[in-house]
Amino acid sequence: MRKPISFYNHFQYRTTHTCQNHTSKIFLTIAVLSSHDRLYEYLPAIFETWLLTATIEIEVIIFLEEQYEGTEEFIEKLFSKSNKHIQACFFIVKLKHVENEYPPQKKSFYAMKFLYSFYQHRTSWILRLDDNAYVNIPDLVIWLKSIDHQRALYIGQGGTGRKSESTIHFAPGKYFCMGGSGVILSQQTLIQLGPWLDQCFKFELRTNHEDVELGRCILMHVNIDCTNAYNSKYLFYHHYGPHYSFGHDFTPSIVSPAFTLHPMRNRTVFQQIYNFYKRKQQRNVNFPLWKPSNGENYVTFLNAIEFDLVRDIHYQLIDARWKSYINTSFQLHLEHLKQLWHRQSSNWTVVSGNFLLGYHRVIPQHGLELIVEVFLNVRTVSLSPSRSTIVRKRFHIRQPFVHKNNFDFREITNLNSRKEEHKLNLIVVSSNKDQALSRLIRNFQREILTYPDLQQDFTLTILYFHQKNSIINQIEILSVRYPSCIRLMIVNGTQYPYNRGFGRHLASKDFPSNQLLFFLDVDIKFTRQALINTRHIMIHQSSVSSCAVYFPIIFSSFSAKFTTNNRSMIAVHKDSGLFSIYGFGNVAVRKRDLERIGGWETSNQYWGDEDVNLFQRFVNASTECYIFRAVEPGFRHFYHKKMCNGIKDEVRLKMCYDAEILLLGSQANMVDHIIDNEMLNL
Repeated sequence: MRKPISFYNHFQYRTTHTCQNHTSKIFLTIAVLSSHDRLYEYLPAIFETWLLTATIEIEVIIFLEEQYEGTEEFIEKLFSKSNKHIQACFFIVKLKHVENEYPPQKKSFYAMKFLYSFYQHRTSWILRLDDNAYVNIPDLVIWLKSIDHQRALYIGQGGTGRKSESTIHFAPGKYFCMGGSGVILSQQTLIQLGPWLDQCFKFELRTNHEDVELGRCILMHVNIDCTNAYNSKYLFYHHYGPHYSFGHDFTPSIVSPAFTLHPMRNRTVFQQIYNFYKRKQQRNVNFPLWKPSNGENYVTFLNAIEFDLVRDIHYQLIDARWKSYINTSFQLHLEHLKQLWHRQSSNWTVVSGNFLLGYHRVIPQHGLELIVEVFLNVRTVSLSPSRSTIVRKRFHIRQPFVHKNNFDFREITNLNSRKEEHKLNLIVVSSNKDQALSRLIRNFQREILTYPDLQQDFTLTILYFHQKNSIINQIEILSVRYPSCIRLMIVNGTQYPYNRGFGRHLASKDFPSNQLLFFLDVDIKFTRQALINTRHIMIHQSSVSSCAVYFPIIFSSFSAKFTTNNRSMIAVHKDSGLFSIYGFGNVAVRKRDLERIGGWETSNQYWGDEDVNLFQRFVNASTECYIFRAVEPGFRHFYHKKMCNGIKDEVRLKMCYDAEILLLGSQANMVDHIIDNEMLNL
């Protein structure tokens, strides 16, 4: 007798250990529409996240176009190393006579024909979705098992089409299920729909939208339309954020109830969602009786904890994912504040409060620490008439870790590596500040060039906006003597007026994308150890993060004009200067990460703001890029007058004068100066 060939042997790519069950009943079949090009981003993400939660009663199928001009070696390697923890059958179907085109109507209908041909009697449910969607399989399976699959059901987030586009030709009150966030068909619906798929595709299409046309086919021939339950938009979540990019502003309240989430921006977002559900499941197992009022907010998206001394003193800006947790904690604090003021017989009481902004950091010894700023609406209680006002307050919140002995760890990259990509390239842009530039060059000679071993780790690139003069000759002599360490670039100052952002862009242009760049002000004095620390920080952070940027907090000296003591101009003391927390002009970053957020602002012709602009864009990309700050006493900034004259923008002009005033002297010195010069009219 001839042995029958297994159903799965027809497919080039499949998980060989799990695709054996070709006769028994399957509960859920997940059909994913994709293309060869998109697999590079989304196939590994699926393998690493939600596929790991699927069981043997589930099959997952990726539907692709038939032909592909590129190599499929990537797919072959991924399947050859398929995770041994995958329990579901997972395979790829190449649909004959289907090309990679958008919208994928033909691919969608041919995929449904495949499912009808082979799965109408093998599966209870079909879930059809896009490759950039996440599936919360455990919760979805529990929910589907409470529904009768023998009824004709068409489930998803109901849609009626966009107002900006032409009509979809549906009768009033009738809905189609939006495809990206997931369409669920019961077995009975698939059986009734199958015979009509060819007719619908060939003769009944009225729009370009494949999910609309599938819905029309079901409406016309199965006589049902998409569910219109109020909570369907939460269960099958589609994100209508800026540019339809999901991942930066999701919150626990969005993710917790969802069966599907769409669209995922990249693999990192897949992993963060996977971590969220994993931690939520662990919490339910470990604390089954603990039910806080807003429980889902206590589960975070954070990846595995890493001990990092730099991060211990750096606060990162809080994004939308934290806000629901912050608001919950803050409202509890408001109630406490009301009671406290009442007990103290205060003349004021709190009416309401709003979260404004905040920062967070992770301290391994303690847990999660937050600083939040809020607006409080307060009013008097004992005065008549009553008076109201708005008060801005800052609060400190600390959430301790629950599990103290469960830490992931990783080996740290060798910080003494001499690889070319681990070299720290200093970049300085200058114009008509020859004294400061000469001081910086002498500083680099003393701290780096006199040590042959350090010449392999550091370079200095100077971009100068001017014609040739004595300082240029000095640099050229050094560049001949140290050709691997010193590089000089000259920009015609008459043709291109001084622009620090533009200069930094030009100076970094010729560096490879994997190089470490350290942009320094010309007025900076540095120690050898400070440069070594910066290099080590960047090597370490680049090894544990796909994108990292370092903004050191630098000590800025006060003006000598109002200083009343004999301290050194660069001594770290409260009367001689301060640490510039809001200064971002000195920054270390890998070039590819700088390019990722758009590089330096090059259109700024006035003082300041291009560094703040850069910092803000890194903050906006904080889900992808790890930003950190640290106080580094080895960097000192010499005082110099700001170039405020000629600034037309009033906001920037005020910012320039405020920065100038801040560094005139300490508060004590300014008071002494006023009193000594009898400037008060008493």
